[in-house]
Amino acid sequence: MAANMMYTAISGLNTFNDALSVVSDNIANANTTAFKSQTLDFGDLVSGYMPTVYSDNTAEGVGATILDKTSDQSTGAEMQTNVWSNLMIQGGGYFKLQNTTTAADYYTRDGAFQVNSAGYLTDMDNNEVLDTAGSAINLNPPTGKTYSSYSVDQYGSVYGVETNGTQVSIDQIGITTFSDPSGLVSVGNNLVTTGPNSGTATVQAAGAGQAGTVISGALEGSNVDLTTQMVNMINYQADYQANSKSIVTGDTLLQTVVGLIAG
Repeated sequence: MAANMMYTAISGLNTFNDALSVVSDNIANANTTAFKSQTLDFGDLVSGYMPTVYSDNTAEGVGATILDKTSDQSTGAEMQTNVWSNLMIQGGGYFKLQNTTTAADYYTRDGAFQVNSAGYLTDMDNNEVLDTAGSAINLNPPTGKTYSSYSVDQYGSVYGVETNGTQVSIDQIGITTFSDPSGLVSVGNNLVTTGPNSGTATVQAAGAGQAGTVISGALEGSNVDLTTQMVNMINYQADYQANSKSIVTGDTLLQTVVGLIAG
C-alpha cells in the first residue's frame, strides 16, 4: 500500500511539474507580441476497481494527470506603433503566411509586417502575407506609377497612395478563422499551424463572419495576466510540495514494514 502511495504521489509531482512549466512559459511571454496564455485541465487517474463492504465497483485512484492544454483566445491590448504595415486583428482570426522556400502555410496574430526588396508584404522571417485568394500580396506599383505611401483599412484592404494623393486599391489581406483555434499547434516565432483539433479553416475578409477587423499602425500585446499566473504558480508549487510529502510518508511506512519483517 505504501508503494502505491508513492507511485500515486509521483504522478502528482509529474503533473504539477508540467503545470509549473506552463505557468513559467506564460510569464516568460508576458511581453511577446500577440501571445495567447495557456490554461490546463486536470483529471484523475484510475487503475481499476476494488471491492468494498459498501460496493463491489469502487474506483481505485492512482493520481492525477493533465487532460488538455488550451489557449485563451481573447484579444490582447492594442500597442500603437504608427507604422502602417504593423497590423492588429481586433477579434477572431489569424493572418495566413507562406514560406517562400518550402511553400508551407503558417498562421499568426503577430502583424509586425514589412515590405521586402521584391515588394511583397512579409513577416520578419520573410514569410509572405497572403490575401483572401491565397496569393502573396505584392505592393509594387504598375509601370509608370509611383506610391508615396500605403494604408490598410479595417477590412484589410491595402491601398497605395500616389504622389497626387489618389488612393489605389492593391489587394485585400485574408483573415483565417478556425472552428477551434485552441487546437492550433505552436511552431515558434509567433507562428502556428493546423492540428488535428483545430477544425475547419475559413479564409475571408476582415470583418466578415467570425473574422475580426484590422487596425493599422498597431500590434496586439500578450493577453497574459501576470496576477493570475503568479497565483497559479503559488498553488501549483504548494500542490507539488504536498505530493512530495506523500512520498516521504510512503517511505516512512515502508521502512516501518521492513523493520517489522527484520525483527
